[in-house]
Amino acid sequence: MTPTVTPRCCGSFVLDASILVQGEHGVAEAPSIVYLIEAEETVLVDTSFGPVELMAERHPSYDCHREPGQALESVLADEGYAPADVDSVVLSHLDWDHCYNLDLFGAGTDVYVQRRELEYAIAPYPMHADRYDAKSLGRQPPWLTVDLTPLDGETELCPGVTAFPTPGHTVGHQSVAVEGDSETTVVAVDAVPTFDNVPDDGDRVRGLAMNDFEWWESAGEVCERADRILPGHEWGILDAEPAGLL
Repeated sequence: MTPTVTPRCCGSFVLDASILVQGEHGVAEAPSIVYLIEAEETVLVDTSFGPVELMAERHPSYDCHREPGQALESVLADEGYAPADVDSVVLSHLDWDHCYNLDLFGAGTDVYVQRRELEYAIAPYPMHADRYDAKSLGRQPPWLTVDLTPLDGETELCPGVTAFPTPGHTVGHQSVAVEGDSETTVVAVDAVPTFDNVPDDGDRVRGLAMNDFEWWESAGEVCERADRILPGHEWGILDAEPAGLL
């Protein structure tokens, strides 16, 4: 079968606009996006943030919000799937807004993360502890009790679906290339958070990055590989509207 990718909204939150695009001012409402890949296997990229009440406790400044029908299990059901139907979950990275809700999936679902990301997230520097809900803050990261499968570099997950490293936003961020009949879709996630990070003039404008140099190279690789880019926090790829949190 020809692989397809469907981005879906699992809620939204507010943040400083410069986190998405350097130089922007004010605050922005960003969607939390998961990506359903239907190929020879069913692959889900990212799993969104956790229960709104817990996020209000752990990340109060982000004002996380989830409309009815936007919970991950509801989104999957709307696409005709139960969690048990998902063959694999790819975690682009382990920032808190991308990796909750893993308890929905059982032993039959593989959960992939780049080894480099996992090794850093276990004991990050204090300046990154909040991003990872680190144990040093007295929290339990949502992925800590999950049987993760570490990936070492570019890996074909099934025919036409390939995970590949795109570090920079975090130490071990990864994106996913999906080969269609006539185009390659790259689920870039936070390697390219919005379309404004890769304007039509060929420039690259980073958002929040742990390593500027690696981000620059990764954004370039995404642009080279992709006929179609699916960013990490871009309303324009969704059949959804902002909840009006601002």
